[in-house]
Amino acid sequence: MVAALREQQPEAQSVVVTIHDDDEHLFPALQAGAFGYVLKEQARELIAEQLSRMSQGEPPLSPSIARRVIAYFAAQAKPQKDTIPHVQLTDRENEVLLRVAKGFTLPEIGVQLNLSRHTIADYVKQIYRKLNVSSRAEAALEAQRLGLFGRGR
Repeated sequence: MVAALREQQPEAQSVVVTIHDDDEHLFPALQAGAFGYVLKEQARELIAEQLSRMSQGEPPLSPSIARRVIAYFAAQAKPQKDTIPHVQLTDRENEVLLRVAKGFTLPEIGVQLNLSRHTIADYVKQIYRKLNVSSRAEAALEAQRLGLFGRGR
């Protein structure tokens, strides 16, 4: 369904809103080009908030889905350190990336780091640009590849 929509309207950002919280539904939807994946079991207010943040470029992902994506990639073969291209992120960008990869929302990260949500959004844009990614899922994969989960943050 997502792939068909992408073919008909390539510029459209599709979001899957579903009851399915499993890899068999999640990963094919993301691979087909879904911009987000939200579980219906969440409070309506949270779903509405996640969808409204799309206008700022933040893909809506339920926190449990973000954790599932991270776990999936963590379970994959361990990357060879010498094959990872060197990406120069600042300490603050690393802090933000780690929290994004863990599934925290921009406002939550802002509270944790005592920064505005807008400042965090700017950091996320810089991180996406530097890592050449366009989604939280890709950012989570890169955070894993960069070894940020082992740094005890």
